[in-house]
Amino acid sequence: MPFDLVVFNKQVSTTITELVDQEVNKFNEASGGVLVLASGANKGDFSIESMFKQIGGLVRRRDAYGSGTVPPKRLEQLANTAVKVAAGTPPIEFEPQQYLWIQENPTLAALKIGEQLAKAKLQDMLNAVIRTLVAALKGNPAIVHDGTDAGPNWRVLNQGAGKFGDRSGALAAWVLHSTVLTNLYDNALSNAERLFTFGTVNVMRDPFGRIFVVTDADPLINPAAGEDEITYNTLGLVPGAGLVQDNGDFNAVMVDQVGNENISRIYQAEWTYNVGLAGYSWDQANGGKSPNDTALGTSANWDKTASSNKDTAGVLVVTK
Repeated sequence: MPFDLVVFNKQVSTTITELVDQEVNKFNEASGGVLVLASGANKGDFSIESMFKQIGGLVRRRDAYGSGTVPPKRLEQLANTAVKVAAGTPPIEFEPQQYLWIQENPTLAALKIGEQLAKAKLQDMLNAVIRTLVAALKGNPAIVHDGTDAGPNWRVLNQGAGKFGDRSGALAAWVLHSTVLTNLYDNALSNAERLFTFGTVNVMRDPFGRIFVVTDADPLINPAAGEDEITYNTLGLVPGAGLVQDNGDFNAVMVDQVGNENISRIYQAEWTYNVGLAGYSWDQANGGKSPNDTALGTSANWDKTASSNKDTAGVLVVTK
């Protein structure tokens, strides 16, 4: 029963691509598009999108009988920078003889690797964009609501949404930890609809219309010395708040490993994706290139570019 390395790699890649594409489309639709997973082909370490800065005081009162001069307003461009994140697998080792022993084709391992890697890849991209959103929003105190004096309830979330003032209706979804959702249930907030489930990510809707994207991503937890002191970050986001673009550069190799009792084969893969946020730009000088999770989660590495907070990604609510 021959073992074809080319076929193995192709099966892994095809399985990952098909699963990720299917689930990405479902997730984008179910989550109201607040976190957008998309395809891209970004060159270099950063991708830069130009936008025009909102002009303050664009409408003025004029004196119909006056003759004085009026100081001009400038039309200025801003540059929002997304950063490229490098990801990959550790070496994955298995022995083909384990399959041959039971008269199975070792390429079946490709399906299992592909299925698990598809889930892990999607989860990693979501964790990365959540990490950057928490960091960027924490760096903008004007849109952060401290609700740590009480457990999470609808009043606390509503106060957080109020940070957007008359644009609070633009917040389409909450991204929150399962512990926060459980405590909301305890405060008589009933869940009416389950929209999407994939791996450890669940998307639901509350009776008030905003969607709940529930995931136990590490960035949603603020660690503390004691368990009773742990607090949680809940993101209230507008559509398009965070964008993750897979660059389509997935690369994998398979090599033979000899010299041990049994012949083994080692599989390893790598790829990149870009992360960008609405109203915030990656600080190239502070954050640098090819950032790790610590850099992505550092507030100083994300600069607010939007003139108004109401034109940024959303709000942050911190609760017990």
